[in-house]
Amino acid sequence: MKNILIPTDFSACATDALHAGMMLAKHMGARVHVYSRLDIPESWFSMDEAQKAAEKEALQNIHIAEVLFEDIKKQYPDVDIETHYSGGNLIEQIQTLTETKNIDLVVMGSHGAGGKSDYFIGSNTQRVVRLVHRPVLVLKNRLEKLEFKKVVFASDFLESEKKAFLKFKNFIKHFIPEIHLLVVRTASIFEVPYVLHLEALEEYKKLCYPFECKTHIYKDFSVKKGVLTFADEIGADLIAISNHERHPLKRMLAGSNVEALVNHAKVPVLTIDYPPEA
Repeated sequence: MKNILIPTDFSACATDALHAGMMLAKHMGARVHVYSRLDIPESWFSMDEAQKAAEKEALQNIHIAEVLFEDIKKQYPDVDIETHYSGGNLIEQIQTLTETKNIDLVVMGSHGAGGKSDYFIGSNTQRVVRLVHRPVLVLKNRLEKLEFKKVVFASDFLESEKKAFLKFKNFIKHFIPEIHLLVVRTASIFEVPYVLHLEALEEYKKLCYPFECKTHIYKDFSVKKGVLTFADEIGADLIAISNHERHPLKRMLAGSNVEALVNHAKVPVLTIDYPPEA
Protein backbone atom coordinates (compact mmCIF):
# COMPACT_ATOMS: atom_id res chain seq x y z
CA MET A 1 0.00 0.00 0.00
CA LYS A 2 1.40 3.36 -1.08
CA ASN A 3 -1.30 5.91 -0.21
CA ILE A 4 -3.48 6.10 2.91
CA LEU A 5 -6.32 8.60 3.27
CA ILE A 6 -7.34 9.77 6.74
CA PRO A 7 -10.41 12.05 6.84
CA THR A 8 -10.57 14.08 10.04
CA ASP A 9 -12.67 16.67 11.82
CA PHE A 10 -9.93 16.94 14.48
CA SER A 11 -12.19 15.40 17.15
CA ALA A 12 -10.77 12.98 19.72
CA CYS A 13 -12.13 9.94 17.89
CA ALA A 14 -10.81 11.12 14.52
CA THR A 15 -7.45 11.86 16.14
CA ASP A 16 -7.26 8.27 17.42
CA ALA A 17 -7.85 7.05 13.86
CA LEU A 18 -5.20 9.49 12.63
CA HIS A 19 -2.68 8.01 15.06
CA ALA A 20 -3.44 4.48 13.82
CA GLY A 21 -3.14 5.61 10.21
CA MET A 22 0.24 7.18 10.90
CA MET A 23 1.49 3.96 12.52
CA LEU A 24 0.27 2.01 9.50
CA ALA A 25 2.03 4.41 7.14
CA LYS A 26 5.34 4.03 8.97
CA HIS A 27 4.92 0.25 9.04
CA MET A 28 4.11 0.06 5.32
CA GLY A 29 6.22 2.94 4.03
CA ALA A 30 3.12 4.70 2.70
CA ARG A 31 2.25 8.35 2.14
CA VAL A 32 -0.60 9.75 4.25
CA HIS A 33 -3.23 12.11 2.87
CA VAL A 34 -5.01 13.94 5.69
CA TYR A 35 -8.29 15.50 4.58
CA SER A 36 -10.78 17.79 6.33
CA ARG A 37 -14.12 18.97 5.00
CA LEU A 38 -14.43 22.61 6.08
CA ASP A 39 -17.32 25.03 6.28
CA ILE A 40 -16.22 27.01 3.23
CA PRO A 41 -17.84 27.63 -0.17
CA GLU A 42 -17.69 24.62 -2.47
CA SER A 43 -16.35 26.92 -5.20
CA TRP A 44 -13.51 28.20 -2.99
CA PHE A 45 -10.65 27.15 -5.25
CA SER A 46 -12.20 28.85 -8.28
CA MET A 47 -12.89 32.14 -6.47
CA ASP A 48 -10.64 35.17 -7.03
CA GLU A 49 -8.73 36.81 -4.18
CA ALA A 50 -11.30 39.59 -3.71
CA GLN A 51 -14.11 37.05 -3.34
CA LYS A 52 -12.08 35.01 -0.86
CA ALA A 53 -11.23 38.11 1.18
CA ALA A 54 -14.95 38.76 1.68
CA GLU A 55 -15.45 35.31 3.20
CA LYS A 56 -14.19 36.10 6.71
CA GLU A 57 -15.56 32.97 8.38
CA ALA A 58 -14.19 30.71 5.66
CA LEU A 59 -10.75 32.30 5.96
CA GLN A 60 -10.81 31.73 9.70
CA ASN A 61 -11.80 28.06 9.25
CA ILE A 62 -8.99 27.55 6.75
CA HIS A 63 -6.47 29.21 9.07
CA ILE A 64 -7.48 26.93 11.96
CA ALA A 65 -7.25 23.84 9.73
CA GLU A 66 -3.82 24.84 8.44
CA VAL A 67 -2.53 25.32 11.99
CA LEU A 68 -3.87 21.89 12.95
CA PHE A 69 -2.35 20.34 9.82
CA GLU A 70 1.04 21.79 10.76
CA ASP A 71 0.70 20.37 14.26
CA ILE A 72 0.07 16.93 12.74
CA LYS A 73 3.18 17.20 10.56
CA LYS A 74 5.27 18.18 13.59
CA GLN A 75 3.84 15.29 15.61
CA TYR A 76 4.72 12.74 12.90
CA PRO A 77 7.92 14.11 11.30
CA ASP A 78 8.97 10.71 9.94
CA VAL A 79 5.77 10.22 7.91
CA ASP A 80 5.29 11.59 4.39
CA ILE A 81 2.13 13.70 4.86
CA GLU A 82 0.06 15.61 2.32
CA THR A 83 -2.87 17.70 3.59
CA HIS A 84 -6.12 18.59 1.84
CA TYR A 85 -9.24 20.59 2.64
CA SER A 86 -12.36 21.59 0.75
CA GLY A 87 -15.99 22.56 1.08
CA GLY A 88 -18.75 20.60 -0.60
CA ASN A 89 -20.15 17.14 -0.02
CA LEU A 90 -17.99 15.00 2.25
CA ILE A 91 -18.48 11.69 0.44
CA GLU A 92 -18.00 13.20 -3.01
CA GLN A 93 -14.77 14.88 -1.89
CA ILE A 94 -13.44 11.64 -0.41
CA GLN A 95 -14.37 9.76 -3.58
CA THR A 96 -12.50 12.34 -5.66
CA LEU A 97 -9.40 12.08 -3.47
CA THR A 98 -9.37 8.28 -3.62
CA GLU A 99 -9.25 8.51 -7.41
CA THR A 100 -6.89 11.46 -7.92
CA LYS A 101 -4.42 10.35 -5.24
CA ASN A 102 -4.60 6.61 -5.97
CA ILE A 103 -5.69 5.84 -2.42
CA ASP A 104 -5.19 2.23 -1.30
CA LEU A 105 -6.76 2.47 2.16
CA VAL A 106 -9.07 4.84 4.07
CA VAL A 107 -8.72 5.01 7.87
CA MET A 108 -11.57 6.45 9.96
CA GLY A 109 -12.79 6.55 13.54
CA SER A 110 -16.22 5.66 14.87
CA HIS A 111 -17.83 5.79 18.30
CA GLY A 112 -20.18 3.02 17.19
CA ALA A 113 -23.56 2.18 18.70
CA GLY A 114 -24.67 4.55 21.41
CA GLY A 115 -21.74 6.89 20.92
CA LYS A 116 -21.52 10.61 20.35
CA SER A 117 -22.49 12.21 17.07
CA ASP A 118 -19.43 14.09 15.87
CA TYR A 119 -19.01 15.11 12.24
CA PHE A 120 -17.13 12.06 11.03
CA ILE A 121 -18.60 9.69 13.58
CA GLY A 122 -21.39 7.18 13.07
CA SER A 123 -23.40 7.84 9.94
CA ASN A 124 -20.61 9.53 7.96
CA THR A 125 -18.19 6.68 8.62
CA GLN A 126 -20.87 4.21 7.56
CA ARG A 127 -21.55 6.22 4.39
CA VAL A 128 -17.86 6.06 3.51
CA VAL A 129 -17.92 2.29 4.08
CA ARG A 130 -20.99 2.01 1.87
CA LEU A 131 -20.11 4.40 -0.96
CA VAL A 132 -16.33 4.68 -1.28
CA HIS A 133 -14.89 1.82 -3.33
CA ARG A 134 -11.70 1.30 -1.34
CA PRO A 135 -10.72 -0.76 1.71
CA VAL A 136 -11.76 1.14 4.85
CA LEU A 137 -10.28 0.51 8.29
CA VAL A 138 -12.66 1.65 11.04
CA LEU A 139 -11.41 2.04 14.61
CA LYS A 140 -13.35 2.58 17.84
CA ASN A 141 -10.43 3.17 20.18
CA ARG A 142 -6.88 4.44 20.12
CA LEU A 143 -4.31 1.79 19.19
CA GLU A 144 -1.20 2.20 21.29
CA LYS A 145 0.53 -0.64 19.44
CA LEU A 146 0.02 -1.75 15.87
CA GLU A 147 -0.56 -5.47 16.38
CA PHE A 148 -2.99 -7.74 14.57
CA LYS A 149 -2.21 -11.23 15.89
CA LYS A 150 -5.59 -12.90 15.34
CA VAL A 151 -7.67 -11.82 12.38
CA VAL A 152 -11.14 -12.97 11.27
CA PHE A 153 -12.04 -12.84 7.58
CA ALA A 154 -15.80 -13.42 7.24
CA SER A 155 -17.32 -14.36 3.90
CA ASP A 156 -19.31 -16.93 1.96
CA PHE A 157 -16.02 -17.69 0.14
CA LEU A 158 -17.53 -17.85 -3.30
CA GLU A 159 -15.39 -17.50 -6.43
CA SER A 160 -16.38 -13.84 -6.75
CA GLU A 161 -14.82 -13.06 -3.36
CA LYS A 162 -11.26 -14.03 -4.28
CA LYS A 163 -10.29 -10.53 -5.40
CA ALA A 164 -11.43 -9.08 -2.07
CA PHE A 165 -9.59 -11.82 -0.18
CA LEU A 166 -6.35 -11.14 -2.04
CA LYS A 167 -6.67 -7.43 -1.19
CA PHE A 168 -7.16 -8.42 2.44
CA LYS A 169 -4.07 -10.62 2.23
CA ASN A 170 -2.08 -7.74 0.74
CA PHE A 171 -3.00 -5.62 3.78
CA ILE A 172 -2.45 -8.27 6.42
CA LYS A 173 0.92 -9.48 5.06
CA HIS A 174 2.56 -6.65 6.98
CA PHE A 175 1.55 -8.26 10.30
CA ILE A 176 1.87 -12.05 9.71
CA PRO A 177 -1.14 -12.95 11.89
CA GLU A 178 -3.10 -16.09 12.60
CA ILE A 179 -5.97 -15.91 10.09
CA HIS A 180 -9.42 -17.35 10.82
CA LEU A 181 -11.64 -17.90 7.77
CA LEU A 182 -15.23 -17.73 8.98
CA VAL A 183 -18.55 -18.77 7.45
CA VAL A 184 -21.63 -17.97 9.53
CA ARG A 185 -24.61 -20.15 8.70
CA THR A 186 -28.13 -19.02 9.59
CA ALA A 187 -31.57 -20.53 9.13
CA SER A 188 -32.03 -18.66 5.85
CA ILE A 189 -33.67 -20.60 3.03
CA PHE A 190 -31.09 -19.03 0.71
CA GLU A 191 -28.21 -20.66 2.59
CA VAL A 192 -25.41 -22.16 0.49
CA PRO A 193 -25.25 -25.98 0.94
CA TYR A 194 -22.96 -26.99 3.80
CA VAL A 195 -20.70 -29.13 1.63
CA LEU A 196 -20.04 -26.19 -0.70
CA HIS A 197 -18.95 -24.08 2.24
CA LEU A 198 -16.53 -26.83 3.30
CA GLU A 199 -15.04 -27.05 -0.19
CA ALA A 200 -14.77 -23.27 -0.51
CA LEU A 201 -13.03 -22.93 2.84
CA GLU A 202 -10.43 -25.50 1.85
CA GLU A 203 -9.77 -23.65 -1.40
CA TYR A 204 -9.36 -20.32 0.38
CA LYS A 205 -7.13 -21.95 2.98
CA LYS A 206 -4.68 -22.70 0.19
CA LEU A 207 -4.78 -19.02 -0.82
CA CYS A 208 -3.68 -18.11 2.72
CA TYR A 209 -0.18 -19.47 2.17
CA PRO A 210 2.34 -18.66 3.64
CA PHE A 211 0.24 -17.54 6.63
CA GLU A 212 -1.20 -19.77 9.33
CA CYS A 213 -4.87 -20.18 8.55
CA LYS A 214 -7.80 -21.92 10.29
CA THR A 215 -11.30 -22.49 8.92
CA HIS A 216 -14.58 -22.28 10.82
CA ILE A 217 -18.28 -22.77 10.14
CA TYR A 218 -20.34 -21.08 12.83
CA LYS A 219 -24.10 -21.16 13.41
CA ASP A 220 -26.03 -18.15 14.67
CA PHE A 221 -29.30 -16.26 14.23
CA SER A 222 -27.64 -13.64 12.03
CA VAL A 223 -24.36 -13.24 10.21
CA LYS A 224 -23.56 -10.03 12.06
CA LYS A 225 -24.11 -11.60 15.49
CA GLY A 226 -22.18 -14.71 14.49
CA VAL A 227 -19.16 -12.74 13.30
CA LEU A 228 -19.08 -10.60 16.44
CA THR A 229 -19.55 -13.54 18.81
CA PHE A 230 -16.90 -15.64 17.11
CA ALA A 231 -14.41 -12.75 17.06
CA ASP A 232 -14.98 -12.20 20.77
CA GLU A 233 -14.57 -15.91 21.57
CA ILE A 234 -11.15 -16.21 19.93
CA GLY A 235 -9.93 -12.78 21.06
CA ALA A 236 -9.58 -11.37 17.55
CA ASP A 237 -7.67 -8.12 17.03
CA LEU A 238 -9.29 -7.36 13.68
CA ILE A 239 -12.39 -8.32 11.70
CA ALA A 240 -12.23 -8.18 7.91
CA ILE A 241 -15.19 -8.49 5.59
CA SER A 242 -15.74 -8.08 1.88
CA ASN A 243 -17.89 -5.06 1.09
CA HIS A 244 -17.90 -5.16 -2.68
CA GLU A 245 -21.27 -4.23 -4.15
CA ARG A 246 -21.98 -7.73 -5.44
CA HIS A 247 -20.99 -9.39 -2.17
CA PRO A 248 -23.54 -12.09 -1.13
CA LEU A 249 -22.91 -11.56 2.58
CA LYS A 250 -24.04 -7.96 2.14
CA ARG A 251 -27.35 -9.19 0.69
CA MET A 252 -27.87 -11.81 3.41
CA LEU A 253 -28.13 -9.31 6.24
CA ALA A 254 -31.22 -7.14 6.58
CA GLY A 255 -30.63 -3.45 6.01
CA SER A 256 -27.17 -1.93 6.22
CA ASN A 257 -25.46 -5.15 7.30
CA VAL A 258 -21.80 -4.31 6.89
CA GLU A 259 -22.36 -0.89 8.44
CA ALA A 260 -24.10 -2.59 11.38
CA LEU A 261 -21.08 -4.86 11.86
CA VAL A 262 -18.80 -1.82 11.79
CA ASN A 263 -21.07 -0.06 14.27
CA HIS A 264 -21.18 -2.87 16.85
CA ALA A 265 -17.71 -4.43 16.66
CA LYS A 266 -15.42 -3.86 19.65
CA VAL A 267 -12.26 -4.31 17.57
CA PRO A 268 -11.12 -2.58 14.36
CA VAL A 269 -13.01 -3.61 11.22
CA LEU A 270 -11.49 -3.70 7.75
CA THR A 271 -14.10 -3.56 4.98
CA ILE A 272 -12.77 -4.61 1.59
CA ASP A 273 -14.11 -2.82 -1.47
CA TYR A 274 -12.61 -1.83 -4.80
CA PRO A 275 -13.68 0.14 -7.89
CA PRO A 276 -16.29 -1.59 -10.08
CA GLU A 277 -14.82 -3.21 -13.14
CA ALA A 278 -15.55 -1.47 -16.41
